[in-house]
Amino acid sequence: MRKLIFTILMAAAPMASAQQLDLKVLDKIAEKATSTTEIGMDEAMLKSTSSLLNDKKVEEGVAKKTVEGLKGFFLRSYEFKKGDFKVDEIKPLMDQLKAPNWVRFLRNKEDGEWTEIWWHVTNGAYDGMLLVAAENSELTVINALGISKPEDLAKLKDLGGLDAKK
Repeated sequence: MRKLIFTILMAAAPMASAQQLDLKVLDKIAEKATSTTEIGMDEAMLKSTSSLLNDKKVEEGVAKKTVEGLKGFFLRSYEFKKGDFKVDEIKPLMDQLKAPNWVRFLRNKEDGEWTEIWWHVTNGAYDGMLLVAAENSELTVINALGISKPEDLAKLKDLGGLDAKK
């Protein structure tokens, strides 16, 4: 599941300016987690970090070009003991998607796993993205803001050793 999430994230995050969701609704869920990963990068931090990438190195150049339009990147990932997390607990987060301009792009449910991707659209342009992936012992939420060039996305599949055939 992690490889799927990473692949979706790398393909979707750059397409995602305007609509950051309130991820504080996940704080109660985080208290029950046995493992927690949280990333919060605003535009200034993204620019500062991407300035450290070397354009002359292929992978770093692709990554730098892809994130240059991002305005924010926020990730919450939690692991739980079996039974400590129920998908119903993220209802307050999902209720935020009832706001205008949020459109569900993908919903996948199988074998106890649930994944959704939502786009925020303003004047016909994608300016926000939310990915939620959950199962009985894991939850990952990604909210990305900003716009990047779609032609850069195709190059991302080769980063980090990921291959479409795997």
